[in-house]
Amino acid sequence: MSLDDQTNVTSAVWTRLFRGAVLILLVGSVAACSDFRRAIGTEKSAPDEFEVVVRPPLSMPPGFANTPDQVRADEDSALLDARRLAGQTLGVENVTATGYDALFDFASIEENVREKVDEETLGIQFEKRLPIQTLFGGLPNVGPVLDKIAEDQRLRRTMREGLLPTDGETLATDQSSGETVIIK
Repeated sequence: MSLDDQTNVTSAVWTRLFRGAVLILLVGSVAACSDFRRAIGTEKSAPDEFEVVVRPPLSMPPGFANTPDQVRADEDSALLDARRLAGQTLGVENVTATGYDALFDFASIEENVREKVDEETLGIQFEKRLPIQTLFGGLPNVGPVLDKIAEDQRLRRTMREGLLPTDGETLATDQSSGETVIIK
């Protein structure tokens, strides 16, 4: 073995010893930390017997002392308020009625209204066909697409003003032309 090889071996040994010593020193200092010992469970924390702990007083939830009759009366009044508000919104005088037949006037609706709407939509689709659709078939999408945000704002505004939901104009976009249309 040459002198250079011996020097390299000696420096490698000293480097390993130095790294080991630093590692032992680091682990020892971390283990000496009380927070670390408490975190790994070697040191237990006992409560301080001289510490004064103030706990907030217990309080009863609202309505806890109500009797079942009072609870039913509150629910009935809330139900009447909801029906009254629904009656004002829909423009119906009989707010105690239940079911759709009492709330809406279905007598004025024609019997075959769905068939008429389908026929009109099909006629509009045939009118708006492109020449390529005439040759190869297919129908375009027709009818307006509502602007959801504008419609929601309109409904909220009519509700605040005490109007019916059918009052006012609705913004929409025509699917075939892309133009903005107003539905009355």
